[in-house]
Amino acid sequence: MKSLGDSDPRQVGPYRLVAGLGTDETGPVLLGSGPDGRPVAVKLVDPRLTADEGFPQRLAQQVAALRQVSGTHVGRLVDAGTGQWLAAEFVPGVSLREVVERGVLLGEDAVLRLAAGLVGALTELHRAGLVHRDLTPGNVWLTDDGVRVFDFGVARALDHDVALAVAAPEFMAPEQASGQPVTPAADVFALGSVLHLAATGRSPFDAATRAETLANVVGAQPPLSGALPSRVRQLLAACLAKDPRQRPTADQLRGMIGPSAHPWPSLVASGIAARRGEAARLLGGQPNVDAPTTVIAPVSAPPRRRPVPRARRWKPDTWALVSGAAVVVTIVFAVVMFNVLTPDRPIRASQQEPDRDVPVTTESAAPTTTTTTTTTTTTTTTQQAPSGQVTGLAGKCMDVAGADTANGTPVQLHECNGTDAQQWEFLLDGTVRVFGKCLDVNGGATDDGATVQLYDCNGTGAQQWAVTSEGWIINVQATKCLDVPGSDTSDGTQLVIWTCHGEDNQVWAPPG
Repeated sequence: MKSLGDSDPRQVGPYRLVAGLGTDETGPVLLGSGPDGRPVAVKLVDPRLTADEGFPQRLAQQVAALRQVSGTHVGRLVDAGTGQWLAAEFVPGVSLREVVERGVLLGEDAVLRLAAGLVGALTELHRAGLVHRDLTPGNVWLTDDGVRVFDFGVARALDHDVALAVAAPEFMAPEQASGQPVTPAADVFALGSVLHLAATGRSPFDAATRAETLANVVGAQPPLSGALPSRVRQLLAACLAKDPRQRPTADQLRGMIGPSAHPWPSLVASGIAARRGEAARLLGGQPNVDAPTTVIAPVSAPPRRRPVPRARRWKPDTWALVSGAAVVVTIVFAVVMFNVLTPDRPIRASQQEPDRDVPVTTESAAPTTTTTTTTTTTTTTTQQAPSGQVTGLAGKCMDVAGADTANGTPVQLHECNGTDAQQWEFLLDGTVRVFGKCLDVNGGATDDGATVQLYDCNGTGAQQWAVTSEGWIINVQATKCLDVPGSDTSDGTQLVIWTCHGEDNQVWAPPG
């Protein structure tokens, strides 16, 4: 923590400021105290953001939506100042991300306690008609009384494009990564990914690049180690089912988790105590965490990416060096800025290699069920499949060679000309069609360089595609991207699939 500089305010609204906690691109974070003695972390919004036309109104809409959320498992915003600052409650706790970064992995009892708390938080959100869409370890805090979730991906109308821009890719659900409408079942998938990280230290789908990570989310089975406790393994397999209809409901999850009144491991408890002590020192007394608070809303933040170190002992005294307030306010505030102002901002992927343990399918983990959303007020309407030209490298189009509808006709790059051979339809079943036939990987191959063609639709994995907000068109079976080989922009260059790397020759602009 830093002493306040000459240019730092000493008072914002009713809050007395005592120290600087850091700065990010949305503005500085300061530690303060409210009139009731409650410690808060105050985010000052960068004036460049507040100058954006309509920003205060959009931020107010976010706060109004979050006001519907209530309960004991959600983080709370205690005050907001007309789009210029936010004050978040201070929670004496540590984020799950910090725990894992320090090499502390949770055992069976602690994982089940974490799972129970997350189910409680998601139930509170879903009851208010909201889908989180950005549940990550950085948004999950372990506290003396259990679990608290701070990050809510609940932008205005739950627009899936915003979710794709904000969420960390390795914690997205397949339907979210594919740009499909999301339901509470997407949060259940994210819950499974978070629990996997807590138990193993690794995200189940993380790869070297964002493109590869999204391809894994869409098409790869999660690598569930046989060393995991059987209850944890079954819980993860059920949550990580690719089909949202096969994921368990909140009630079914509670049944799978069972009683979970277990204490946190001693190293986690030590970290929580250290955070509490640091706050007391800075504010000149023990934090008054029982003081009454006017609840306005919980808010969200995109997680910071990190490598995960190998397991080692956690030295609790190091936790007191940085107050939890700085992290809390960043978590509580940053995603609102991102949702409101930068919906297309990409998130950098981790360089960590994914867990290479033997994959496990989800068939026997839990009975197949249909996820119910009767507790939410969010409704999804039937969408018309987008259709039109698909443009890529050099502004050229994905084209059926010679407009020939025969099976095996190459799909190529060609100057855009508006003909029927360039009018592609992206259906919600994952197929991409033209002339009533499907975009297909020749022979169902999964190797780099396998060519793509037109073929009768047959429901095989060679014809299953997912589109991300970055413009990658991923073959689900191969978990590889549609690619212009050699970045050759000549008319007639046949398209292939290739390991996703996100370069320009794999970026497309689909219709709609």
